[in-house]
Amino acid sequence: MAESSVEKDKRARFEQVLKGVGNNRGLIPGMLSGAFGKRHNGRYLVASLWDNEDSHQRYEDKEWPALINESGVKDSAHRISVSLIELHPKWAVI
Repeated sequence: MAESSVEKDKRARFEQVLKGVGNNRGLIPGMLSGAFGKRHNGRYLVASLWDNEDSHQRYEDKEWPALINESGVKDSAHRISVSLIELHPKWAVI
């Protein structure tokens, strides 16, 4: 889960990049699924499902910084916080 707040003039590009990630998730090793939601005030919640913690860590270390730069929100994002939540196998409906 990642939560961010993006300035108004950068939101469209940020959303475009997030949609691109969702469309290319088969190209990101270990990413099983992803989705994002937004509020009218520029707050976003991004959820992704990974095959293991190492895959997510690789994404966080290499892919995520590149996406932030590509989206142009690096300097306009008010806050980006990321949390890793382990999914209990009995909760999975895939």
